[in-house]
Amino acid sequence: MKMTEILIRWTPTFLAFPIGGLLAKLIFGSASSVARSVGGGLIVGLVVGLIQYLSLKKYGISTSWVVATALAATLGALINSYAFSFKFDSASLAGSGLVVGVLIGIAQSLSQTRDLKFVTIWTLSTAIAWSLAWFITSKVIVDPEAQYHVYGSSGALLTTIGLGIVLKYILPIAGFVQNSIK
Repeated sequence: MKMTEILIRWTPTFLAFPIGGLLAKLIFGSASSVARSVGGGLIVGLVVGLIQYLSLKKYGISTSWVVATALAATLGALINSYAFSFKFDSASLAGSGLVVGVLIGIAQSLSQTRDLKFVTIWTLSTAIAWSLAWFITSKVIVDPEAQYHVYGSSGALLTTIGLGIVLKYILPIAGFVQNSIK
């Protein structure tokens, strides 16, 4: 499969972040309390997990991807509520992205395989993508005090392209064949 084809298939995941964030904000308001953060994390996780699953199901990704993403994002929101105390400076946002990215990477990869290479690569890639996405968003967002549940479109673009490259090039090179995109 050509890189343009994978990016076209993977591109809807870009939209998952603003859609998930908007739904979380409409349903729970800002991420200003533990309950609101956890509820927003669940919504973001469900939307991101579902859209990623729909983009990847052709390659053997199962529905457990959706559940794993939702649970990890929810747990990440809970941990971040206490670890970063609702701070929205660049370092706190990047740190919270790292926490959620690690949890989502572990959960998604373990929901599909026990292949240590895949788990390691996907977890590290997702952690880096989520952390950098929040950092980038923190530099372009004009109202961090709005306490968003997930990063903005600049971060979503980085996540979509970065993880698309990992799916296309890094995982197959690492020897992960079962669900890799060829």
